[in-house]
Amino acid sequence: MPRLVGIDLGGTSIRAALATGPTTYAERVVRRRTPASAGPEAVISACAAAARDAAGGTPDGIAIGIPGPLDPESGVVFAAPHLPGFDNLPAREMLSAAAGCPVAIHNDSNLAGYAEWAAGMGRGARTFVFVIIGTGIGGAVIIDGTLLVGTASTAAEVGHVPCNTDGPLCGQGHPGCLEGIASGTGIARCAAAALAAGEESQLRGITPLDASAVAAAARAGDPLARRVFTHAARALGRSFGALVNIFGPDAIAVGGGVGSQLDLLEAPIRAAMAEIAFDAPLRRCRFGQAELGSDAGLVGAVAWAGRTFHRD
Repeated sequence: MPRLVGIDLGGTSIRAALATGPTTYAERVVRRRTPASAGPEAVISACAAAARDAAGGTPDGIAIGIPGPLDPESGVVFAAPHLPGFDNLPAREMLSAAAGCPVAIHNDSNLAGYAEWAAGMGRGARTFVFVIIGTGIGGAVIIDGTLLVGTASTAAEVGHVPCNTDGPLCGQGHPGCLEGIASGTGIARCAAAALAAGEESQLRGITPLDASAVAAAARAGDPLARRVFTHAARALGRSFGALVNIFGPDAIAVGGGVGSQLDLLEAPIRAAMAEIAFDAPLRRCRFGQAELGSDAGLVGAVAWAGRTFHRD
């Protein structure tokens, strides 16, 4: 079996592992700090070193998930949040030269979604939608085992579905995107705005005021926190309802830090989906929690390495 390595690259950490099967990897996972402030060459060099360490030598192939829009065909990263200098960067070519083997790159959310389709909540689905809700909101669409990438390789950017033209800015500076309302950043910002307007809440004085703190307050019955989560969930649900109408998916899974708060989100999400989606496809669409958690990115990279380079 060829020595294939999957890499999950984030703004603060690098994880690399040797594939042992189509969606499995060796127990030993190599972890490195991402030297983001040192520039792209340092990050690529750290990824190559982690891959060689995981493979016990030069790998036969590497697949890597990178945050941000990119073109998997050309191997160019257009931009990557939290990775300074990753602008129109020929990442595949650079990593291939540094590691001494062929490389496949893909958006990290796409690979996490592919992992959920292959080994998680989307198993058996012909059409599957994955939405990851954290600091921002990303997504992936898999149809008949193929990742939907679009002509510019930036398809399935679920977080940038417009919800409200007067809404807050998303991470890309667009007003009214789903990400600006329902991401972890958006939830924290909405709570902070309500506190600044003088609303009473047990959140007052909490530092840092993040989505986890808002979720804890919502579970404790805090009216402001519950309203903020319900507002976010309704925006998510109406967007998901539109996805049901467009793709007719067999399943929609949510993951990420905010996505893990499904006990607070599910009821208003389902109610809002029903306001938008046609009844027949909605009844046939499973909706629920992604199963792989923080492991999805690495499982997806390993699976993509196998799909791309396995010769058996």
